[in-house]
Amino acid sequence: MSPSPALTLGHLARATGLARSSLLHYEALGLLRPLARSEAGYRLYGDAEVSRLQAIRRYREAGLSLEAIGRLLQRPEADRPAALLEQRLLALSDEVRRLREQQQGLARLLAMPEFHAQRRARGKAAWVALLQQAGFSDEDMRRWHAGFEAGAPAEHAAFLRSLGLSRAEVASIRRAAKR
Repeated sequence: MSPSPALTLGHLARATGLARSSLLHYEALGLLRPLARSEAGYRLYGDAEVSRLQAIRRYREAGLSLEAIGRLLQRPEADRPAALLEQRLLALSDEVRRLREQQQGLARLLAMPEFHAQRRARGKAAWVALLQQAGFSDEDMRRWHAGFEAGAPAEHAAFLRSLGLSRAEVASIRRAAKR
């Protein structure tokens, strides 16, 4: 099988869907180098460069920094790629945890009188739908109620009443939140 014809920078950009400026930036960082230059001085890229660019894209899509990608590409034969990918996986777990905590805090803020009073009344079904749309599981909602009840019991009760819940339902949710 013969190699594909060399691609110019513009053709490479169109073929990969990347901006020409991104490819030049990758070159400036040493992540991507042209195979050769044409007689007219155009950068030319071959199969190996296209494969390298595909690897760069995969790593970028996985959330790796360009610096980390550079380290990966410098020594692909070492144990380093797996270690860097494991580090990124663990960092993502920490980010997801922090984002979940922010979600819980935002939901609690939205439930505070000064915020929910500014919006039209939201019933229980609409509130549950909002939390589910935000990715809250039943367990996340339980933890949210527990945290709200523990930190601001009067505000939690007032919020539940603002949803139009009966006294019995408010009492039931508050009891469950204390378990």
